[in-house]
Amino acid sequence: MGTSHAATGLLTGAALGAVLGNHPADLVLCAAVGAGAALLPDLDEPNSSVGRSLAPITEGISHLTRGLSRLVYRWTATSRDSAGHDEGGHRHLTHTLPAAAGFGALAWLLASSGLWGAPVLVWLMTALGIGVIWREVTGQSRARATPAILSLALLAATLTYLVATTPHLVGADPRLFGITVGVGALVHILGDWLTPAGVPLAWPLKYRGKRWWMFHSPLPFATGRQSAPEWVIRVLCLLGTPAIWLWAYTPAG
Repeated sequence: MGTSHAATGLLTGAALGAVLGNHPADLVLCAAVGAGAALLPDLDEPNSSVGRSLAPITEGISHLTRGLSRLVYRWTATSRDSAGHDEGGHRHLTHTLPAAAGFGALAWLLASSGLWGAPVLVWLMTALGIGVIWREVTGQSRARATPAILSLALLAATLTYLVATTPHLVGADPRLFGITVGVGALVHILGDWLTPAGVPLAWPLKYRGKRWWMFHSPLPFATGRQSAPEWVIRVLCLLGTPAIWLWAYTPAG
């Protein structure tokens, strides 16, 4: 679901930039940040598209994140959770509502840390998005890093810095980036809620004796290359992003 998550984050980021931003550049920046932010929850799985997007960097981060997720699971799991022999790795800690808020808070802190804060944040999110999309398009979703991916990451860094300096000139609020990252991660979680595996929306609260109860949509659907619902969602998001631009910045009359 890598490209689908990126597409939903792209649309969400564009909408936030159009509504909360104060310059047309904010829509572009928030769209790029949202696309990457919507991939963050899957950093708990080294074999995921985002986990391998900038290997070995993201692979290392994914191993650390999965270890933290399993540790928190062991600390907070009830006896009913443990009865299922779940290790607490993928789709656990990073797929919770507090984690989405945490991603947003970290992004806000980075964006407000100084002149380079916002460019670095936008670069990180853009590089993640480009890495995932490149792997999906080329069929290298399970391959390790290639020079092409690293070159695209460098390109993302260059382009991102050139664009990301604009918000400082027009007075963009770093909180906008924090909101975009938090909502982007939340959109990912809601996307996984649509699948049969579900997500632990109630954590850290208990539901039916479990803290890690996996909630899913009343009408879940399978994902993958042959999934029609996923394809429709992806296309609508990609078409909706430029539509938001036209709606927000077409002169009236």
